[in-house]
This record gives sequence, structure tokens and C-alpha cells, in this order.
Amino acid sequence: MTGTIYGLDPGTYQLKIYDKREDRIRTVKNAVAIRNHTDIFAVGDRAYEMLEKTPGDITIAFPMKEGVISRIGEMQYLLECVLRTEEGFFTRGTEYVIAVPTDVTEMEKKHFLICLSILQSGRVKYGL
Repeated sequence: MTGTIYGLDPGTYQLKIYDKREDRIRTVKNAVAIRNHTDIFAVGDRAYEMLEKTPGDITIAFPMKEGVISRIGEMQYLLECVLRTEEGFFTRGTEYVIAVPTDVTEMEKKHFLICLSILQSGRVKYGL
């Protein structure tokens, strides 16, 4: 028996997650709330809801800019939090297919690979 196959499309403002088994797409805002420039305390839709409503010590960051990863640490944390909330993610036999823009540089491709290294427990295919 094979595990579930998930498709990931990390866009500039939304992260789309396709679950092949259930034939559904889940979208999550690609946002991270950061307090005092160091502490991440909200991710995804919850962080996006805080946009323009936060005090001065809290900033909302978007880890992707123009289709490429601009804040690798925040993007890794966002992916880890979002993927761990779904039952079946990070299980043995799980396969991930990741959409990556074709017109990125080798360094930008490397950032995608580094960022997505959190998916090591499953098989990862990169759509480069």
C-alpha cells in the first residue's frame, strides 16, 4: 500500500496543498507574524488576519516574494506548522510533489530544496 500524495504550490500570498487521496485543495495564507524581530507566534491565516492591526513590536512577513523564497527561516517554519496540522502529513510512505517556478536561478532553486528539507520523512519530487 502506498502513502498519500500531496502537491505543494508555495505561491507569493498563498500556499496551496493538494491531497490526492481526498481530491481536495487546502489554501493557507503565506504569512508569518513576528514579535520583536525574533519570535514567530502566528502563521498562515491567523497571521494574515493580523495584517495592519498589530502593535509596533509585531510585523507580518510574507516569506515568498515574486515567486521565490525571500525569508527561508520563516518559510520553513510556516511549512512545518501547516503540514503538521493535517493528519497523514509526515508519515511513512507519504510523497510530496512541489511546484517551483521554471525561471529561477540555481541559488533560488537551492533555497527551495533547503526550505523543503523538512519533508525528509516522505519522498519529495520537485517540479522544476
